[in-house]
Amino acid sequence: MKKVLLFALIAALALNSVFANGSSESASSDGRTQVTVALWAADRGDRLERSEAEFEASHPDIDINFQVQSGDYSNYLGAKTAANDLADIYLLTPYAQVKTFAQAGRIQDLSDSPFVSEVYPESLESASYEGKVYGYPANYEFLGVYYNRDIFEACGITEVPTTRSEFIQVCETLQANGYQPIASTFKESWTLKHLFSILLTTVVQDDIPGFIDSLNSGEGTFNVEGIDDVFAFADILSKYSGANYKDMDSTSGYNALANGSAAMLISGEFSLSALDNISNPPDIGLFAVPVSENPERNKLAVDVGQVFVVNAKPDNQEATMEVLDFLSDGSLENGYVAIMSNEIGSAPPAMPFNFTFECQAYADYLAYADAGNTVPWVYQQFANGFDVVSGDIFQAYVFGAKDQATVLSELDEAYKTFI
Repeated sequence: MKKVLLFALIAALALNSVFANGSSESASSDGRTQVTVALWAADRGDRLERSEAEFEASHPDIDINFQVQSGDYSNYLGAKTAANDLADIYLLTPYAQVKTFAQAGRIQDLSDSPFVSEVYPESLESASYEGKVYGYPANYEFLGVYYNRDIFEACGITEVPTTRSEFIQVCETLQANGYQPIASTFKESWTLKHLFSILLTTVVQDDIPGFIDSLNSGEGTFNVEGIDDVFAFADILSKYSGANYKDMDSTSGYNALANGSAAMLISGEFSLSALDNISNPPDIGLFAVPVSENPERNKLAVDVGQVFVVNAKPDNQEATMEVLDFLSDGSLENGYVAIMSNEIGSAPPAMPFNFTFECQAYADYLAYADAGNTVPWVYQQFANGFDVVSGDIFQAYVFGAKDQATVLSELDEAYKTFI
């Protein structure tokens, strides 16, 4: 999701005691069976309306009630959990939160659902617990370096950088030709949560489960072998993101890439929605963040962004599963997957999918994905809530307020408060 989500409350609730499960009322005013679906959708209301109409045209006896949250979804979810009033189908963040709700008996085992054989096998890890699948991994999101191909060409840059040294050279070339190399989004620390995760994952990619287990034991540390690469790359960003990089928020950064005032942006596919506001949008490509001097370690950061789960006790099991099948069926030409995924700036589904729009960044993403040249987002496997704190702490280094040793010490101490 594009927004910071805090789930410490959910973890505390789920681990507190045995819950009574419940969902919203099932009957709509016209007598149809109502299935409630809670999700964070922001500006996608029109697409949800199209999805609802498409489903109900073939299921006239079922009424989908989308409970759309555009604000802080975590607050909404926390209140619904405390009140035992969760929707029939709702969204969770991958990995730790799915595990928390599965442990608490709040969600159903979906291992026999049709989507299990349709999605990319590796995506199921984000929605599984103890060998069972508890959710539908609804989409993939991809974080990397988005770049203006026309600016690169104008500056004589014919190949994207694959190492940190090559990246520095690209920045120097762009700057020498009068272009700001990198668009900053660093005023908002949630963007640095993403950045820190990308950089750290490159370092710990050989054994992410072991790294997370060590942190969760209380004995682990962020000061692992290779951590210097993380801070070395952060130094590059501070140097080449413009004199006012501390004052630039995400919207400013997205627009800087879209209007050509900066040549590169480290972000996710959601940032490309800014291209819709440009009458003649630039040609944007994508490459993996070159954290390491070893090009084989620099992989595209791709992971499941959100997971649909089913209430352990929905009001109508059969109707709820029909809605879930619709939400997860990528073969429907006008189904939920196609409607929600087939626009620039949207996250693609975690399954094979053909885009009808043209954007080089999406083609580049598919090239990385098809080659298996991707890594997950380590922050989604942190203890609940720590991801937000990691962005706050790392921001102090990027802004030059604290040194590497201090930041690493603060990361270690902060993590212990979340386990």
